[in-house]
Amino acid sequence: LEQIAEATCEIETANSEYGLVDSSLKDMEEVEAMKGEDKRFLMEQAEILLRLEQAKGDYESGKFRLSDEDFNKMERLEQGAPDGAKKLLEAETYQEAIRQDLQRIEGEKQACIYRRQEAMVSLENLRGMALICAFAVVACIFVLLFLQLGLQMDARIGYILTGGAGTLTLAVIYLKYMESRQEVHQAVESINRLITLQNKVKIRYVNNVNLLDYLYTKYDVKSGKQLSMMWEQYQGEKEERDRLKQTEDDLEFHGEQMVRLLKKYRLFDPIIWVHQPAAVLDEEEMAKTRRNLILRRQKLRKQMEYNRENAEKGQKQIRELVSDYPQFANEVLKMVSDYEKKYD
Repeated sequence: LEQIAEATCEIETANSEYGLVDSSLKDMEEVEAMKGEDKRFLMEQAEILLRLEQAKGDYESGKFRLSDEDFNKMERLEQGAPDGAKKLLEAETYQEAIRQDLQRIEGEKQACIYRRQEAMVSLENLRGMALICAFAVVACIFVLLFLQLGLQMDARIGYILTGGAGTLTLAVIYLKYMESRQEVHQAVESINRLITLQNKVKIRYVNNVNLLDYLYTKYDVKSGKQLSMMWEQYQGEKEERDRLKQTEDDLEFHGEQMVRLLKKYRLFDPIIWVHQPAAVLDEEEMAKTRRNLILRRQKLRKQMEYNRENAEKGQKQIRELVSDYPQFANEVLKMVSDYEKKYD
Protein backbone atom coordinates (compact mmCIF):
# COMPACT_ATOMS: atom_id res chain seq x y z
CA LEU A 1 0.00 0.00 0.00
CA GLU A 2 2.88 2.40 0.83
CA GLN A 3 4.54 1.45 -2.47
CA ILE A 4 1.32 2.22 -4.37
CA ALA A 5 0.79 5.51 -2.49
CA GLU A 6 4.37 6.66 -3.12
CA ALA A 7 4.19 5.73 -6.79
CA THR A 8 0.83 7.49 -7.17
CA CYS A 9 2.21 10.63 -5.52
CA GLU A 10 5.25 10.59 -7.84
CA ILE A 11 2.98 10.14 -10.86
CA GLU A 12 0.82 13.10 -9.83
CA THR A 13 3.89 15.31 -9.30
CA ALA A 14 5.46 14.27 -12.59
CA ASN A 15 2.13 14.65 -14.39
CA SER A 16 1.78 18.18 -13.08
CA GLU A 17 5.32 19.01 -14.21
CA TYR A 18 4.62 17.32 -17.53
CA GLY A 19 1.65 19.62 -18.02
CA LEU A 20 3.86 22.67 -17.38
CA VAL A 21 6.48 21.46 -19.88
CA ASP A 22 3.83 20.65 -22.46
CA SER A 23 2.27 24.10 -21.99
CA SER A 24 5.70 25.71 -22.43
CA LEU A 25 6.18 23.88 -25.72
CA LYS A 26 2.77 25.06 -26.92
CA ASP A 27 3.67 28.62 -25.86
CA MET A 28 6.86 28.32 -27.92
CA GLU A 29 4.83 27.33 -30.97
CA GLU A 30 2.59 30.35 -30.47
CA VAL A 31 5.57 32.71 -30.20
CA GLU A 32 7.20 31.27 -33.30
CA ALA A 33 3.94 31.60 -35.19
CA MET A 34 3.60 35.34 -34.43
CA LYS A 35 3.78 37.63 -37.46
CA GLY A 36 3.47 41.22 -38.52
CA GLU A 37 3.53 44.18 -36.16
CA ASP A 38 3.26 42.00 -33.07
CA LYS A 39 6.31 39.98 -34.10
CA ARG A 40 8.30 43.14 -34.81
CA PHE A 41 7.30 44.66 -31.46
CA LEU A 42 8.17 41.41 -29.63
CA MET A 43 11.63 41.30 -31.25
CA GLU A 44 12.19 44.93 -30.40
CA GLN A 45 11.31 44.43 -26.72
CA ALA A 46 13.41 41.25 -26.53
CA GLU A 47 16.41 43.08 -27.96
CA ILE A 48 16.02 45.89 -25.43
CA LEU A 49 15.68 43.41 -22.55
CA LEU A 50 18.78 41.49 -23.65
CA ARG A 51 20.81 44.70 -23.84
CA LEU A 52 19.56 45.85 -20.43
CA GLU A 53 20.35 42.47 -18.84
CA GLN A 54 23.89 42.64 -20.20
CA ALA A 55 24.31 46.15 -18.78
CA LYS A 56 22.99 45.01 -15.41
CA GLY A 57 25.30 41.99 -15.44
CA ASP A 58 28.31 44.17 -16.27
CA TYR A 59 27.59 46.36 -13.25
CA GLU A 60 26.96 43.48 -10.85
CA SER A 61 30.21 41.77 -11.86
CA GLY A 62 32.24 44.97 -11.41
CA LYS A 63 35.17 45.11 -8.98
CA PHE A 64 36.38 47.60 -6.37
CA ARG A 65 32.84 48.44 -5.27
CA LEU A 66 31.80 49.75 -1.89
CA SER A 67 29.92 47.32 0.29
CA ASP A 68 26.23 48.11 0.81
CA GLU A 69 27.04 49.01 4.42
CA ASP A 70 29.74 51.54 3.42
CA PHE A 71 27.57 52.92 0.62
CA ASN A 72 24.60 53.47 2.93
CA LYS A 73 26.91 55.05 5.50
CA MET A 74 28.31 57.49 2.93
CA GLU A 75 24.80 58.19 1.70
CA ARG A 76 23.83 59.23 5.26
CA LEU A 77 26.96 61.40 5.54
CA GLU A 78 26.73 62.80 2.03
CA GLN A 79 26.28 66.43 3.14
CA GLY A 80 29.13 66.43 5.68
CA ALA A 81 31.60 63.93 4.23
CA PRO A 82 33.65 66.37 2.05
CA ASP A 83 34.11 68.86 4.92
CA GLY A 84 34.72 65.99 7.32
CA ALA A 85 37.48 64.56 5.14
CA LYS A 86 39.06 68.02 4.89
CA LYS A 87 38.89 68.53 8.67
CA LEU A 88 40.36 65.10 9.32
CA LEU A 89 43.28 65.64 6.94
CA GLU A 90 43.98 69.08 8.44
CA ALA A 91 43.77 67.72 12.00
CA GLU A 92 46.09 64.82 11.12
CA THR A 93 48.61 67.21 9.51
CA TYR A 94 48.40 69.48 12.57
CA GLN A 95 48.81 66.45 14.84
CA GLU A 96 52.04 65.50 13.08
CA ALA A 97 53.29 69.10 13.32
CA ILE A 98 52.53 69.19 17.05
CA ARG A 99 54.30 65.86 17.54
CA GLN A 100 57.39 67.24 15.79
CA ASP A 101 57.23 70.40 17.94
CA LEU A 102 57.08 68.30 21.10
CA GLN A 103 60.07 66.26 19.95
CA ARG A 104 62.02 69.45 19.15
CA ILE A 105 61.13 71.07 22.51
CA GLU A 106 62.07 67.90 24.36
CA GLY A 107 65.40 67.86 22.53
CA GLU A 108 66.07 71.48 23.45
CA LYS A 109 65.09 70.81 27.08
CA GLN A 110 67.48 67.87 27.31
CA ALA A 111 70.25 70.05 25.80
CA CYS A 112 69.58 72.72 28.46
CA ILE A 113 69.61 70.12 31.24
CA TYR A 114 72.98 68.91 29.91
CA ARG A 115 74.28 72.51 29.86
CA ARG A 116 73.14 73.02 33.44
CA GLN A 117 74.82 69.81 34.57
CA GLU A 118 78.05 70.78 32.79
CA ALA A 119 78.00 74.27 34.37
CA MET A 120 77.38 72.79 37.85
CA VAL A 121 80.31 70.39 37.39
CA SER A 122 82.42 73.35 36.32
CA LEU A 123 81.39 75.25 39.49
CA GLU A 124 82.47 72.33 41.65
CA ASN A 125 85.78 72.14 39.82
CA LEU A 126 86.38 75.89 40.18
CA ARG A 127 85.66 75.74 43.92
CA GLY A 128 88.24 73.00 44.24
CA MET A 129 90.76 74.97 42.21
CA ALA A 130 90.19 78.05 44.38
CA LEU A 131 90.85 76.03 47.54
CA ILE A 132 93.98 74.49 46.06
CA CYS A 133 95.23 77.92 44.98
CA ALA A 134 94.56 79.39 48.44
CA PHE A 135 96.40 76.51 50.14
CA ALA A 136 99.31 76.95 47.70
CA VAL A 137 99.57 80.68 48.45
CA VAL A 138 99.48 80.05 52.21
CA ALA A 139 102.12 77.33 51.83
CA CYS A 140 104.33 79.68 49.81
CA ILE A 141 103.99 82.40 52.43
CA PHE A 142 105.03 79.94 55.18
CA VAL A 143 108.07 78.93 53.14
CA LEU A 144 108.99 82.55 52.52
CA LEU A 145 108.60 83.34 56.24
CA PHE A 146 110.89 80.41 57.06
CA LEU A 147 113.48 81.66 54.54
CA GLN A 148 113.20 85.25 55.82
CA LEU A 149 113.15 84.58 59.54
CA GLY A 150 115.01 81.32 59.83
CA LEU A 151 117.69 81.77 57.19
CA GLN A 152 117.77 85.57 57.18
CA MET A 153 117.17 85.69 53.41
CA ASP A 154 115.54 88.59 51.49
CA ALA A 155 112.04 87.26 50.51
CA ARG A 156 110.41 90.45 49.26
CA ILE A 157 110.46 89.38 45.64
CA GLY A 158 108.94 86.03 46.67
CA TYR A 159 106.13 87.77 48.51
CA ILE A 160 105.47 89.92 45.47
CA LEU A 161 105.48 86.98 43.06
CA THR A 162 103.38 84.81 45.38
CA GLY A 163 100.81 87.57 45.96
CA GLY A 164 100.65 88.48 42.30
CA ALA A 165 100.33 84.89 41.08
CA GLY A 166 97.77 84.04 43.78
CA THR A 167 95.72 87.17 43.10
CA LEU A 168 95.77 86.64 39.31
CA THR A 169 94.85 82.96 39.64
CA LEU A 170 92.01 83.63 42.08
CA ALA A 171 90.74 86.45 39.85
CA VAL A 172 90.65 84.15 36.81
CA ILE A 173 88.96 81.43 38.87
CA TYR A 174 86.41 83.96 40.15
CA LEU A 175 85.60 85.14 36.61
CA LYS A 176 85.19 81.56 35.43
CA TYR A 177 83.05 80.83 38.49
CA MET A 178 80.74 83.76 37.72
CA GLU A 179 80.48 82.66 34.09
CA SER A 180 79.48 79.14 35.19
CA ARG A 181 76.90 80.52 37.63
CA GLN A 182 75.47 82.66 34.84
CA GLU A 183 75.40 79.58 32.62
CA VAL A 184 73.49 77.64 35.30
CA HIS A 185 71.03 80.49 35.71
CA GLN A 186 70.45 80.80 31.95
CA ALA A 187 70.04 77.03 31.60
CA VAL A 188 67.46 76.93 34.42
CA GLU A 189 65.54 79.82 32.85
CA SER A 190 65.61 78.06 29.46
CA ILE A 191 64.40 74.81 31.04
CA ASN A 192 61.52 76.58 32.78
CA ARG A 193 60.59 78.40 29.58
CA LEU A 194 60.69 75.17 27.58
CA ILE A 195 58.59 73.32 30.21
CA THR A 196 55.95 76.08 30.03
CA LEU A 197 55.99 75.93 26.23
CA GLN A 198 55.87 72.13 26.33
CA ASN A 199 52.80 72.21 28.58
CA LYS A 200 51.03 74.57 26.16
CA VAL A 201 51.85 72.37 23.19
CA LYS A 202 50.70 69.27 25.10
CA ILE A 203 47.34 70.94 25.73
CA ARG A 204 46.99 71.59 21.98
CA TYR A 205 48.08 68.00 21.31
CA VAL A 206 45.45 66.54 23.66
CA ASN A 207 42.71 68.78 22.25
CA ASN A 208 43.64 67.75 18.72
CA VAL A 209 43.70 64.06 19.72
CA ASN A 210 40.19 64.43 21.18
CA LEU A 211 39.02 66.13 17.98
CA LEU A 212 40.47 63.32 15.86
CA ASP A 213 38.86 60.65 18.06
CA TYR A 214 35.50 62.39 17.70
CA LEU A 215 35.81 62.69 13.91
CA TYR A 216 36.97 59.08 13.57
CA THR A 217 33.94 57.98 15.58
CA LYS A 218 31.55 60.27 13.72
CA TYR A 219 32.59 59.05 10.28
CA ASP A 220 33.49 55.49 11.42
CA VAL A 221 36.92 55.57 9.74
CA LYS A 222 40.53 55.18 10.82
CA SER A 223 42.04 58.06 8.84
CA GLY A 224 41.18 61.08 6.75
CA LYS A 225 42.68 59.33 3.72
CA GLN A 226 40.22 56.46 4.15
CA LEU A 227 37.27 58.87 4.32
CA SER A 228 38.50 60.77 1.24
CA MET A 229 38.88 57.51 -0.69
CA MET A 230 35.43 56.30 0.37
CA TRP A 231 33.92 59.65 -0.66
CA GLU A 232 35.53 59.44 -4.12
CA GLN A 233 34.35 55.84 -4.53
CA TYR A 234 30.88 56.80 -3.34
CA GLN A 235 30.59 59.61 -5.89
CA GLY A 236 31.51 57.26 -8.73
CA GLU A 237 29.39 54.40 -7.46
CA LYS A 238 26.38 56.61 -6.83
CA GLU A 239 26.24 57.32 -10.55
CA GLU A 240 26.62 53.60 -11.30
CA ARG A 241 23.87 52.66 -8.84
CA ASP A 242 21.61 55.33 -10.31
CA ARG A 243 22.24 53.83 -13.73
CA LEU A 244 21.55 50.35 -12.33
CA LYS A 245 18.29 51.57 -10.79
CA GLN A 246 17.30 53.11 -14.12
CA THR A 247 18.28 49.86 -15.87
CA GLU A 248 16.11 47.83 -13.49
CA ASP A 249 13.21 50.24 -14.03
CA ASP A 250 13.66 49.92 -17.79
CA LEU A 251 13.78 46.12 -17.48
CA GLU A 252 10.51 46.15 -15.56
CA PHE A 253 8.88 48.52 -18.06
CA HIS A 254 9.88 46.63 -21.20
CA GLY A 255 9.13 43.30 -19.50
CA GLU A 256 5.60 44.52 -18.83
CA GLN A 257 5.31 45.62 -22.46
CA MET A 258 6.31 42.15 -23.63
CA VAL A 259 3.95 40.38 -21.20
CA ARG A 260 1.05 42.64 -22.22
CA LEU A 261 1.58 41.65 -25.86
CA LEU A 262 1.94 37.91 -25.14
CA LYS A 263 -1.21 37.87 -23.01
CA LYS A 264 -3.13 38.69 -26.18
CA TYR A 265 -2.15 35.22 -27.43
CA ARG A 266 -3.32 33.56 -24.20
CA LEU A 267 0.01 31.93 -23.45
CA PHE A 268 0.22 29.67 -20.43
CA ASP A 269 3.25 31.51 -18.99
CA PRO A 270 4.01 34.79 -20.81
CA ILE A 271 6.27 36.04 -18.00
CA ILE A 272 8.93 33.39 -18.66
CA TRP A 273 9.76 35.04 -22.01
CA VAL A 274 10.90 38.14 -20.16
CA HIS A 275 13.70 36.00 -18.72
CA GLN A 276 14.69 34.36 -22.01
CA PRO A 277 14.74 37.15 -24.61
CA ALA A 278 17.63 35.47 -26.44
CA ALA A 279 15.25 32.66 -27.46
CA VAL A 280 13.00 35.24 -29.16
CA LEU A 281 15.87 36.77 -31.11
CA ASP A 282 17.96 33.70 -31.98
CA GLU A 283 16.54 30.65 -33.73
CA GLU A 284 19.38 28.47 -32.40
CA GLU A 285 18.64 29.57 -28.84
CA MET A 286 14.95 28.84 -29.43
CA ALA A 287 15.83 25.37 -30.74
CA LYS A 288 18.09 24.77 -27.76
CA THR A 289 15.27 25.73 -25.39
CA ARG A 290 12.87 23.43 -27.26
CA ARG A 291 15.31 20.50 -27.08
CA ASN A 292 15.69 21.07 -23.35
CA LEU A 293 11.90 21.02 -22.87
CA ILE A 294 11.51 17.90 -25.01
CA LEU A 295 14.26 16.16 -23.04
CA ARG A 296 12.54 17.11 -19.77
CA ARG A 297 9.25 15.76 -21.10
CA GLN A 298 10.88 12.48 -22.06
CA LYS A 299 12.41 12.10 -18.63
CA LEU A 300 9.04 12.83 -17.03
CA ARG A 301 7.39 10.17 -19.19
CA LYS A 302 10.03 7.70 -18.18
CA GLN A 303 9.55 8.60 -14.52
CA MET A 304 5.74 8.27 -14.77
CA GLU A 305 6.05 4.92 -16.56
CA TYR A 306 8.38 3.62 -13.88
CA ASN A 307 6.00 4.64 -11.09
CA ARG A 308 2.97 3.21 -12.95
CA GLU A 309 4.80 -0.10 -13.10
CA ASN A 310 5.50 0.11 -9.35
CA ALA A 311 1.85 0.91 -8.61
CA GLU A 312 0.63 -1.92 -10.82
CA LYS A 313 3.13 -4.27 -9.18
CA GLY A 314 1.78 -3.33 -5.75
CA GLN A 315 -1.82 -3.83 -6.89
CA LYS A 316 -0.91 -7.19 -8.38
CA GLN A 317 0.70 -8.27 -5.09
CA ILE A 318 -2.47 -7.31 -3.19
CA ARG A 319 -4.67 -9.30 -5.65
CA GLU A 320 -2.36 -12.30 -5.31
CA LEU A 321 -2.51 -11.98 -1.50
CA VAL A 322 -6.35 -12.04 -1.60
CA SER A 323 -6.26 -14.96 -3.99
CA ASP A 324 -3.78 -16.97 -1.89
CA TYR A 325 -5.49 -16.22 1.44
CA PRO A 326 -9.26 -15.85 0.75
CA GLN A 327 -10.00 -16.17 4.46
CA PHE A 328 -8.32 -12.73 4.95
CA ALA A 329 -9.85 -11.11 1.88
CA ASN A 330 -12.30 -8.91 3.78
CA GLU A 331 -9.56 -7.79 6.18
CA VAL A 332 -7.16 -6.98 3.32
CA LEU A 333 -9.82 -5.06 1.40
CA LYS A 334 -10.70 -3.13 4.54
CA MET A 335 -7.02 -2.19 5.00
CA VAL A 336 -6.95 -1.00 1.38
CA SER A 337 -10.11 1.04 1.89
CA ASP A 338 -8.80 2.59 5.13
CA TYR A 339 -5.47 3.42 3.51
CA GLU A 340 -7.17 5.08 0.54
CA LYS A 341 -9.37 7.18 2.87
CA LYS A 342 -6.34 8.19 4.87
CA TYR A 343 -4.55 9.61 1.83
CA ASP A 344 -7.57 10.98 -0.05
